[in-house]
Amino acid sequence: MNSTKFLWGLTIALVAVAALAVGAGVFDLDTAIAGVTMAEGVAVADLKALEKAMKDAFDQMGVNLRKAQEVADNALAESKKYGGVIEAKTNDKLKEIDENRIKVQDEVLAIRAQVLEVAQKLATVPQGGSGAEQKALHELIVESDAWKANQGKANPTKMDPVTIGTFHYRGARFFNAPITNPNPLTNDQPLVPAERVPGIITPAEQRLYIRDLLPQARATSNLIEFASEATFTSNARPQGDTSPVGHGEGEQKAESAFTFTLSNAPVVTVAHWIPASRQVLSDASFLQGHLSTRLLYGLKLEEEQELLTGTGAAGELNGLNNQAAAYSQGVTNDTILDTLLKAILQVSLSNYEASAFVLHPTNWYAAMLLKDTTNRYLFSDPQSMVAPRVWAKPVVASQTQTLGRFLAGAFSMGAQIWDKEDATVRISENVNDHFIRNMVAILCEERLALTIYRTTAFVYGNTSHDG
Repeated sequence: MNSTKFLWGLTIALVAVAALAVGAGVFDLDTAIAGVTMAEGVAVADLKALEKAMKDAFDQMGVNLRKAQEVADNALAESKKYGGVIEAKTNDKLKEIDENRIKVQDEVLAIRAQVLEVAQKLATVPQGGSGAEQKALHELIVESDAWKANQGKANPTKMDPVTIGTFHYRGARFFNAPITNPNPLTNDQPLVPAERVPGIITPAEQRLYIRDLLPQARATSNLIEFASEATFTSNARPQGDTSPVGHGEGEQKAESAFTFTLSNAPVVTVAHWIPASRQVLSDASFLQGHLSTRLLYGLKLEEEQELLTGTGAAGELNGLNNQAAAYSQGVTNDTILDTLLKAILQVSLSNYEASAFVLHPTNWYAAMLLKDTTNRYLFSDPQSMVAPRVWAKPVVASQTQTLGRFLAGAFSMGAQIWDKEDATVRISENVNDHFIRNMVAILCEERLALTIYRTTAFVYGNTSHDG
């Protein structure tokens, strides 16, 4: 190659790299950033990092220029001395400088691209008032006096600081606005993700008691039948007690009588269902378990209501309250404690032993609030815990019971639950057009019957008889 042309070409190329870096917008960010409010997604630290990268690049270019100048002077001297020929050592240095020049040029180009990207993210700034034209960052730099003055320099490696002013963001002006979180209640905080509590918070569930009071058996048919004694006429007496003579020997004995009746209790289906999309059950993996649990609870709540307050209408159970004997011992001004004790008496007069009471919680707590004439609670000291009992019988405080009413009974002897099908949850697409709509029906159901063998074993009535 022509060594002299190569040498001057290298020198000119290095100067061009320096000019390219200046064209990328080299300026003093320490001054510029002081009055800048960054646009969304851009941090002041990013610009400072770019400034450092550019300064490092220019420092390296300055070193290259000085080395190039020294090598060029030596090469020119050698060229004159040896008639246009330079030594191999000098030629290697020139090649090394050229390779370094290419590397620095690539780095500067990359920095320039980053500066332009940051400039596009920044908001525009006003020129000459709030109603003036809005200009981008790179436009302000190339139109500044510092930039224009720098273009006339023989060695444009550094220029004076450029005053940028205050950035605008979405048409609203900010003055050194701090970076803060927006109101989290507006769900408009892109930088801070919310923390989601796993699963679904369920409401409080009513405690269920009635099933546990009764014995349970497995049904094999859809109808439970039982024969019960309707009447019993007992004429048992000593032999011959009506004979006018003798000791009764040879006399006719007394005759008694029975009648029977066949009763039945149908198996009732209790059920409910909800529709859901297949997608949501797949995407929200916890939802299917939640729905199953809540559907089962709703089913058991209805079961409790049927067992206690069912009317026996079509499709319903004939519940305990509906079949119990009416309370017949009440008198005016009886308190709830008087009533419950007399209910035990009525059950006892039917030759059964009451095993528990079912009261609404409001009535039960009213009983516990009763005090004696010295203002002491009748049931217990408030500082101690006592089991819910009255007259030595357990009390079941259930919201299923009708307010102001009570049920007393021999639960283990007087009635029985028959389970035909236990509570289940099933999913099917075979409902209307669910299949082609990607919908499913989630069904929860059970089948059971309730037999009340001895209606007089239960007593149902008002909790008090005010005068």
